[in-house]
Amino acid sequence: MKSVWLTGAGALALAGALPASAQRATSAYTPLDAERCQVIERIEEGASVRWRCPGRGGVALFLNTGDARYDLDAGIDNGRWESLTPLNTPGPNVEWRLRGGRPIAIIYRLAPADPAVDFAPALIVETIGARGRPGCEIARIDARRADANLVARAEADTRAAHFHCGRDRAATIGR
Repeated sequence: MKSVWLTGAGALALAGALPASAQRATSAYTPLDAERCQVIERIEEGASVRWRCPGRGGVALFLNTGDARYDLDAGIDNGRWESLTPLNTPGPNVEWRLRGGRPIAIIYRLAPADPAVDFAPALIVETIGARGRPGCEIARIDARRADANLVARAEADTRAAHFHCGRDRAATIGR
């Protein structure tokens, strides 16, 4: 029996024919900069601000801050506060996990606002929300781990599609 190898356009056409769930996930990055975001709401008490920020592939980011802590949602603002307890600040970029070119999850970093505070920066993995199905946090990884990025990607790739917000429990990996 003769083996046939597809290259170029033939291989791309076949890969495009695979269901999205069978395709390998990839990463893309967007900056997270409140200066590029639109203020949705300001609440003087607690110095809270809600922003709508540019995202990827028509999926917006929603950045929320209150009492010097941050929360980030993708797709829609889920209305839940999911942040770290100590004062924190988000990293400058959001990693989008894509399957078939479509966003399936985001990964972002929360770091201590005060370097003297003893708490580990974390990588937060969240599902992409949609109307009637808000996204949520599915994993929190200690960013000091040498393999933190790989672990965060694996969590996004294996859990995001089947994670049920409000029912399934988010993973905490590391301290």
